Amino acid sequence: MITTEIYNGQGPGDQLWVYLTTRYIAHKNGYAFGIGHPERWKLKNLNINFGEEVVGGSNVREGGPPITLPEGIQHYYKEKHIWDSRFNDCNISDVDWDSFHIEDNTKLEGLFHYACLIEDNLELFKEWLDFNSIMERNPVVPGKVVANIRGGEYKNVRDLILPKKYWDMCIDHLGNPEVEIVTDDPSYAMSIIPQGNLFSGNMMEHFENLFTADKLILSNSAFGFFPGALGDASEVIAPKYWSRWNISDGFWAMQMDKCNIFSYIDKEGNIS
Repeated sequence: MITTEIYNGQGPGDQLWVYLTTRYIAHKNGYAFGIGHPERWKLKNLNINFGEEVVGGSNVREGGPPITLPEGIQHYYKEKHIWDSRFNDCNISDVDWDSFHIEDNTKLEGLFHYACLIEDNLELFKEWLDFNSIMERNPVVPGKVVANIRGGEYKNVRDLILPKKYWDMCIDHLGNPEVEIVTDDPSYAMSIIPQGNLFSGNMMEHFENLFTADKLILSNSAFGFFPGALGDASEVIAPKYWSRWNISDGFWAMQMDKCNIFSYIDKEGNIS
């Protein structure tokens, strides 16, 4: 069995990534899979198969701090990362292909934002994530434009938070339509798009509402990634270079997040 763990503090988008990639690696290798601590899963509106039960475990030490491995798991693999030393906390990692060649009975740990897997596995991933049922009850509304604005703790990271300029350029590219806003930070979002219409609801309702967009404008957050990549929007606009749109001189942070399905906008308003 290949396993990973859902941790306290993970956002729903990051939970989707570690679940999906762990299950995919197990699937490609012909291994069983299991997800530890499924009770921590945040998108409880999704009917998710968490695989085999992951039970207890003991601490082992592999050249570093103790690692807890569940019962029956003998190996541990941590995703390799690359950092840009010019900037604080700037992860520029691409896909760690070694993670696809692990032994059975291994616990995986990492971010695993492997966007390159999306195009070739659209239907499989929609099935695994229960997205077909979401899309049935939340069909695309023709002409509807939704902006998923991330505020909250992002506002404390100057290199990360997307400025008003980004949203203005995206809206201009779409012809200045009426915009519905899905956000974790309503007051901040209204300062960015004061003419926007706030969608009210809980986190799960916000997530499902993103699937109704005909045109979707993303922030550099994993929350909106999957509705954009696996939903039926006719266009998805995202910040080029992802989490370092503000400061990038050509590097992606992270490179693994780059999704060929999206239309990326740069600081000059060019779409690619």
